[in-house]
Amino acid sequence: MKTSRTQYASLFGFLAFAIVALLLFAVGLILGLSALFVYVTGSSVDAQATTYSVTIFFLGTLIGIVAVISILRFLNKPFADKPVSTAFGGWKIATGLIGAGLALLIGSLVQGNSSINWLVLPLLTIPAVLFPIWTLAGLGARDLVFGSRWRTWSVLGISLTVTPFILFMLETFVVIVIFVIVVIYAVSNPDVAAEFEKLSSQFLFMNLESEAGIEQALQLMAPYLMKPGVIMTGVFFFSILVPLMEELIKPLAVWLLAGRLDSAAQGFSLGALCGAGFAIWETFNVSGQTSEWSSLLFTRIGTGLLHITTSALMGGAIYMAIRKRRYLRLLGTYLLAVLLHGLWNASAVAMSFSALLVAYNQLEQYQPFLWVSLAGLISLAGVMLALLISSNRKFQKMLPVEPSREASIPLDDASI
Repeated sequence: MKTSRTQYASLFGFLAFAIVALLLFAVGLILGLSALFVYVTGSSVDAQATTYSVTIFFLGTLIGIVAVISILRFLNKPFADKPVSTAFGGWKIATGLIGAGLALLIGSLVQGNSSINWLVLPLLTIPAVLFPIWTLAGLGARDLVFGSRWRTWSVLGISLTVTPFILFMLETFVVIVIFVIVVIYAVSNPDVAAEFEKLSSQFLFMNLESEAGIEQALQLMAPYLMKPGVIMTGVFFFSILVPLMEELIKPLAVWLLAGRLDSAAQGFSLGALCGAGFAIWETFNVSGQTSEWSSLLFTRIGTGLLHITTSALMGGAIYMAIRKRRYLRLLGTYLLAVLLHGLWNASAVAMSFSALLVAYNQLEQYQPFLWVSLAGLISLAGVMLALLISSNRKFQKMLPVEPSREASIPLDDASI
């Protein structure tokens, strides 16, 4: 007989993941039918709607697989308890690189063609997002240990659902607090209040659904975005608050499993999987920006590398803290992850601000900042890739010689 703890965990997992999968299927179906209706009526189909329809449906499929494996575990089927291979040979790396490259290349050629991009881009988004993340996560977990299929897919499911939801709520709360502070400051300062009123009245006459309207709005906002107070607030939020929250919450599944893992290497590999799941959700969430589809998804590869690397490092450190009481190591790893994330976000913010000033205000003196920020992102990507691969090799050497606890105990006693 299975323990009640395992029974309840697998049953609850099935119910939760099944409900989320059905909701995603419903949303994806509604978006898809809406696009089909537009096509049948002879109107121009929006590529953004079809892209989100396909990606949401695909996310529902992934989470549906988690639900199926959970119910198989509840029914005590051996399939759910078989170990997941972490072998990641050169042919898999080549497949990931070539697949992502081809998807991005073809997408860049059709993204501006409104007659076919609504049909082609949704199909290309899946490999353009998954291949890079799969490759990077594979390099992080290569020849380490995931555990059973149930455990592995549950970690992915949590990272696709619970983790993004918690972070969304936390970050939304912080944004609301910042907004309230800004409103209070504006109300207490008549000059600032008058400026806000003038700005809002100008926005009323803009068509923000058109590219011309968006460009006009950016030109109007550029002087305000470059005010020191705005810049400092943006840097504080994106480079300090966001990394502090995300690096603590992203490896949520490892926090939940830490007491039942076999080694720091397993914590590292499952941490990489946590980062991969969060990167998939986050990248799909912005994939509908079809006007910049190829460049956006290409740059998101670096963000995926960031999430996978920092979460993998945190996964190994969480195991060491919970099982070996290495709390200082956990604190140091957390600060390193926050530092890497903060530097990445700071470089991205600086690059965005510099590009905005050069494009809309013709301030060519900010061009060097654009190139310096780009160089910073490339350098950070190189550092994180080296850190991911070197850490993987280190953890391979630390793997226990004896069989893992999960493999040595009866299937009825295995638990997530």
